[in-house]
Amino acid sequence: MSDEHHPSALTARVAGLAELLAGTDLLRLRIEREGEAIELGRRTLHRDEVPDMPGDLSQIDGAPARLEAIKSDLVGIFHASRPAVSEGDLLEGDRELGYIEALGIRNPVRSLGAGRIVSIKRADGEPVEYGAVLFELDRG
Repeated sequence: MSDEHHPSALTARVAGLAELLAGTDLLRLRIEREGEAIELGRRTLHRDEVPDMPGDLSQIDGAPARLEAIKSDLVGIFHASRPAVSEGDLLEGDRELGYIEALGIRNPVRSLGAGRIVSIKRADGEPVEYGAVLFELDRG
């Protein structure tokens, strides 16, 4: 077994990638090499999960207490899932809201849990950049 594939070397490489991911605003990092791939991701924290935040964060600029933006994590073409969601729809759990097509690959955009669709920011077939807000959900 080469040093590169030794469990402790692999653990160190994954820890380094996780540290790199934590230092950015990326939600997902995928690296492919020679037919192998590793993908790291993180979930977003809700306002009530952020540690050591002073004051009442239940209302910021008149927004609902747990408003969360679902953003594109890559550049491509946005497509709505079928059946498409509408503003005001209640989601009972994690659901695919649409996908970003990039290089012929469908990359799902998920709600990452229950909530209510507050707004839909992109139309089906619209090009999107990294970080573009696609949906706003009220997690309250």
